[in-house]
Amino acid sequence: MIGPMRSILLAAILLSASLSSAHAEADHAAIARDALTQVIRPGYDASAATSSVLKDKTDALCAAPSVAAFEAVRDAFAATVESWSRVEIFRFGPVNRDHRYESVFFWPDPKGIGMRQVRRALFEKDETVLQPETLAKKSVALQGLPALEYLLYGEGAEALAAGEDAAFRCRFAASIAANVANIAESVKQDWSASGAFTKEFLEPGPNDPLYRAPKDVTLELFKAFTGGIELVRDQKLGKPLGESAERARPRLAAFWRSGLSFSNMTGNLQAVRALFAKGGFAGVVASQSPGVEDSVLFDLTHAIGVLGAIDQPLAEAVRDSATRGKLIALRVALKSARDTAGKLIAEGADLSFGFNAMDGD
Repeated sequence: MIGPMRSILLAAILLSASLSSAHAEADHAAIARDALTQVIRPGYDASAATSSVLKDKTDALCAAPSVAAFEAVRDAFAATVESWSRVEIFRFGPVNRDHRYESVFFWPDPKGIGMRQVRRALFEKDETVLQPETLAKKSVALQGLPALEYLLYGEGAEALAAGEDAAFRCRFAASIAANVANIAESVKQDWSASGAFTKEFLEPGPNDPLYRAPKDVTLELFKAFTGGIELVRDQKLGKPLGESAERARPRLAAFWRSGLSFSNMTGNLQAVRALFAKGGFAGVVASQSPGVEDSVLFDLTHAIGVLGAIDQPLAEAVRDSATRGKLIALRVALKSARDTAGKLIAEGADLSFGFNAMDGD
């Protein structure tokens, strides 16, 4: 009886190991497909659409300046920032070619290099910034949303509504808007079903230059997920908050001039949440520890709600004791979500670099 019993026991152990392995194995191809079709591609479609509207509204302002036309441009700018924020965490693929990412969003710029270049171009009336074709060959600091924000919200921006001595400034803004729209449309096309990058992303092979296997794509998406949380927690919140209210540095935040800093952070976290919920990572977490995915989603949704509910300018929020306390608590919750989800995703998807490699603390 010992022999048969040992055989049965061994078979049970092997079956258990097999089921455990199958349970833990992530469907990397499905993760790539879902992330692309449900998060990345819709995000870039929206970015291209809002950027096109921004271009048209800016052209209309330059052709017929008015308060209404100026406000329409600012509204279109806010919509473009919102849509950009939902793809900003994806720093790979088509947006990573030809410095497209930096051309749209030259940030952070702690030394104000970009703004000095924008002011110099205004002061010198540099004609080369007035056409998208020549602008695209200049410094990336002159080409994107931060530069356009200064033209629309910085010193002297109100003159755009009246048109008085603002023709150059308006044509500069229109050139940037056109450049951003051109980049957004190009990235959208490259991510389309017939786009240059799509096959490489969905069907990686051993001889491909970037992704050799589906797991490599999962790792890329994983970095976008964890990096997106860190971007908000450490850069966009941590830097402006500083060590204390007295040492807060609100002007280190993205889009502080336009009052869109919290909207930008909210969009970033909405992309993180969408990637987690719709891109397959929630399923990976659930396979490792059922129920934890709900906790991660709760933390992300709560953070989005907190940021969306703040109605103070950033400069006030980081110094107001009550709001500052909320933001500090929010950073703790974001770290918890990143650490918990990151560990389980890395284990469940068998990402070989390990969790510690991405832990910046």
